[in-house]
Amino acid sequence: MVGPWRIEVMAKGNKFDGCSMMRRANDVGATIVRGPDGLTLVLDSPKWKLERGKTYPVELLAGGGKWSARAAADRESVSIPLTDAGFIETLRKADALQVKGDGATIAVPLDRSTAALERLDACYEKNSVSPDSNPFVAPNRRP
Repeated sequence: MVGPWRIEVMAKGNKFDGCSMMRRANDVGATIVRGPDGLTLVLDSPKWKLERGKTYPVELLAGGGKWSARAAADRESVSIPLTDAGFIETLRKADALQVKGDGATIAVPLDRSTAALERLDACYEKNSVSPDSNPFVAPNRRP
């Protein structure tokens, strides 16, 4: 835990798949996933009834920065790949994030997110490197 953020390793089967940081605020779950393709923001709510596979235009605002993107819908969640490097840097330093859609604005508090994003990056770097040797076998001795 880093403040309100829970950092976790994600796996598919026995294979490392990435790291995530998650928090809940105002009945909305906010998760930032760090995977091989970079960062993705996932927002979810049990109150949402979305059309799976549909994309929605959204505008993200954080720390004076603004970025337009497309949110891909699932039944109760949307995912937004964060591909703009400038916006990501602004997001890392911001106190709050607003995601504006046609029908609503979702506010995500970003308290302690700078430290949480650093931990997220460290989690990904640590776990994405496959070990060169088996830690349960003694290395060969060389003269």
